[in-house]
Amino acid sequence: MPSVPRDNGSMSLYGPLRRRMLENGDWDRIAARLARELNEKGWIDRFRDLSKETARRAEAIGGVSVDTLMTELWPQAEDEVPTVVRQDTIGAIRKVLERQIEF
Repeated sequence: MPSVPRDNGSMSLYGPLRRRMLENGDWDRIAARLARELNEKGWIDRFRDLSKETARRAEAIGGVSVDTLMTELWPQAEDEVPTVVRQDTIGAIRKVLERQIEF
């Protein structure tokens, strides 16, 4: 569930830019870097543990779907991304965009 721009002006650019990033490999490079940094900071382990704990609690009262679990945990997961990781990722995306778009 990646975050997507919320206003219509940004939405018209999002699709073509994402496609270009996929085609030239920038999307994969940024995603791999993000995953590596989140892993190094322990975010992935914390989120995995939180997910398992939440699923176990839900199972005790009848279970929960993956969609429900994601809906419940996604906001917390986004909020807990370390600031330095978020800033590094935004910086990498900004560099790609500066190469792609004339300002």
